[in-house]
Amino acid sequence: MFTKPEFHPPQKTRKQSAEEINRAMTRFPLIIEILGELRNSGFPFPGDDDLRRGCERAVTSMLVELARIEPAAPGKLSPPEETALNWLNANPADHLVNADQLQRMQQFIERILGSPKNHN
Repeated sequence: MFTKPEFHPPQKTRKQSAEEINRAMTRFPLIIEILGELRNSGFPFPGDDDLRRGCERAVTSMLVELARIEPAAPGKLSPPEETALNWLNANPADHLVNADQLQRMQQFIERILGSPKNHN
């Protein structure tokens, strides 16, 4: 009996997946900077709450984008991957962005590229 071969769409290269992560995370440093400024201001200004909500929506949007990126094939670490794996380490977001969202971002990035400790 003849069985139909399974079709598997071509898997993206590690570089392509890392570039997608980097595009999704491009606004992250700006969001951290804005939230840091809002936190450090001595008293609230008009519009501060709107800025915070906008930053929260942007982080949620980044999570959605990261969730859509398919995992990459295993392989060697490239410069775009190093950037992608270090977004959350290079930008001190503790106490500025919801910890659960930061953890979820890290999980998505590691799901896509693998854990940084696996690339040593």
